[in-house]
Amino acid sequence: MEMFKKLRNRMLLFNMISISVVILLALSFIYFVTYSNIEREHNRELQVMINMPFVPENPFTGDMNIFIPAPERFSPGYRVSFVMLVQNENIEFVNSYLDFEDSVYIEALEKTGSKSTGKITLEGRKWAYLKSDFPLDGFQHQKIAFLDVTNNTNTIRTLLLTLAITGLLVLLVILFFSYRFADKAVQPIEDSYNKQRQFVADASHEFKTPLAVISANIDAIQSSPRETVESQKEWFGYIRAELKRSTKLVDDLLYLAKAEIVEYDHDTPFNLSQACETACASMEAVLYENEIQMETNIDEDVFIPGDSEKITQVLYILLDNAGKYASKNGKVWFSLSKERGKAVIRVINTGKRIPSDEMKNIFERFYRPDASRSHETGGFGLGLSIAKTIVDRSDGDIFVDSNDETTTFTVRLKIA
Repeated sequence: MEMFKKLRNRMLLFNMISISVVILLALSFIYFVTYSNIEREHNRELQVMINMPFVPENPFTGDMNIFIPAPERFSPGYRVSFVMLVQNENIEFVNSYLDFEDSVYIEALEKTGSKSTGKITLEGRKWAYLKSDFPLDGFQHQKIAFLDVTNNTNTIRTLLLTLAITGLLVLLVILFFSYRFADKAVQPIEDSYNKQRQFVADASHEFKTPLAVISANIDAIQSSPRETVESQKEWFGYIRAELKRSTKLVDDLLYLAKAEIVEYDHDTPFNLSQACETACASMEAVLYENEIQMETNIDEDVFIPGDSEKITQVLYILLDNAGKYASKNGKVWFSLSKERGKAVIRVINTGKRIPSDEMKNIFERFYRPDASRSHETGGFGLGLSIAKTIVDRSDGDIFVDSNDETTTFTVRLKIA
């Protein structure tokens, strides 16, 4: 349905935005931590270079005073670097291992401008620099240290590209799985919505029959306005019967609607044996009128924790269902026993097999396996659904088994 497609797309969009923000923050954190560590190392090395002694001892070369320091002045672990001493924007000395033209050093000084630290591009490579005041021979000079950071800059760029590609691939993978997850997440909602729609449709359909019968009987009464109430009591009887059925339907629907929120008593024990004896005694006469025999085998003093009224309702539902589905001149067996720490109730009736594809729906609302049953005996198909709801809420199990001769409903409940 279009509504659920939109819901799925909204869930997918929200999911992707949320995950994208998290991934962006994580990758940004990795990038900035790495970048900060590299910058910190640059600054440390530049500071070491600034703090190293700068003593011109050798003759100058060229138009500038180029000083070649002793090898021990610089640690072999340092990257390519050079230091210049400047006064009044003129280079006086340069400590360098590099075979640069004088113009390159002049270009480096010009590119630093007035900033005390930063980065410049020189001879196709990236350099970080740091300036510091340096007194020499009674005059104030400025000492500038340059450090080749090309490799680290390339590393940062590669890291940024790698993180971007990784983030994109992760997002694509997450998008794929999120799309599948969104379908699965929306499916229960769609199923619940469809069940609700079917529930409303079935309830409306069930109400149509009694309303139609009531309407027809009212028309019959109105067609003979001079007749006495006594002479038309048959029509009134039909109306009363349909009103009673409608009331029962409303009660069942209200019960199912409230079943998930109503609190159940799971602690108070009651005598299930006694409840079974009472239910069987009440239903035996009804079954006898329908020419159905009944046999019982009820263990004594079986106590279970739970709501006695609701469990008793389950007993009546199962016995009533067995009576309706039992074959003509058939039989119903009712038993209660203790098995493996459980109270086990079995209600068996003779009759035709319930197909396996129908048994999985036997506890669904408004489901009736025998569509040919008459309106008078068919009920609404809510009884077994109510029974399952009660048993489930009582932490028990209910299931059905059927063969060519009998159908068995089994309920398992924990013993007190």
